[in-house]
Amino acid sequence: MSITTIDHIPQSSEIAAYIDNIAVIDSLDDIKGLKLPAKIDFILSILCEHGTLTFDYDSTSRHLSERMLMIMKPGHVLRSYQASPDFRGHFIVASTTLFGDSISTFSKMLPCFIQFRDNPVITLTPEDVASQTELRKLLRRKAYGAGHQYRDQVVRSVLETLFYETLGLYSSYHSIDTGSITRRRDALLYRFLQEVEANCHKERSVAYYAGKLCVSPKHLSATIKEASGRTAGEWIDSYVILEAKLLLQNTGLTIQEVSTKLNFPNQSFFGKYFKHLTGMSPRLFRANSSQS
Repeated sequence: MSITTIDHIPQSSEIAAYIDNIAVIDSLDDIKGLKLPAKIDFILSILCEHGTLTFDYDSTSRHLSERMLMIMKPGHVLRSYQASPDFRGHFIVASTTLFGDSISTFSKMLPCFIQFRDNPVITLTPEDVASQTELRKLLRRKAYGAGHQYRDQVVRSVLETLFYETLGLYSSYHSIDTGSITRRRDALLYRFLQEVEANCHKERSVAYYAGKLCVSPKHLSATIKEASGRTAGEWIDSYVILEAKLLLQNTGLTIQEVSTKLNFPNQSFFGKYFKHLTGMSPRLFRANSSQS
């Protein structure tokens, strides 16, 4: 598990993680050394028990208050955070490798990840907070306490229990229907999103990703639409625009350099693409971002 800054310098030492796959943090003092902005390749869960926490990531901001739970998936860029003096909460950083490599596991995670992207924050009942807190404390004890030969399996089991508890909570808020999705469709969606995250800076055509996944563009588009409610092209565009916004906000690259880095034929084409999808030019977006 690693943390990568915008210029792709590894920062893995900034969060001490058990078996390089999990960290359970109860105090913001433990993460004050994190160099921001930073791109994450892990799942981040934040539970606010008391006070407030403002979390800036990608091109948006979230305000957490008492009993709020927030989940972030790999690929987001953390920009900054600000906690009230009375803030109290729990943080869990977990690599996706802890969930295993089976498609059956990811088939349960994928609908949740799609929801987390657009609806990362929910408000829990006091009973749900107590349950989450109990599981998080148990996870911390098992991850950092005296171990035995089966400690890794115990940690994974507790983390999986916490995941399913959390999935149940998000399901009740956002009507996540894990039972209606077929395993083959899930596998294609998961592989597609992996390919888009890895290649969106250089490839934007559905045909390219269909070729990588050994399916026809028509089949890919239909399957992705059925599985996620968004077309393959919409997913590609969303990742490209996110990457463009991050480069415009967090680097000193010129607009021409951003255009080149994202493999557009020229700055004019990039500008029209960006404005079509965001409603403003790259220059105006950068100007507005610098004032916020």
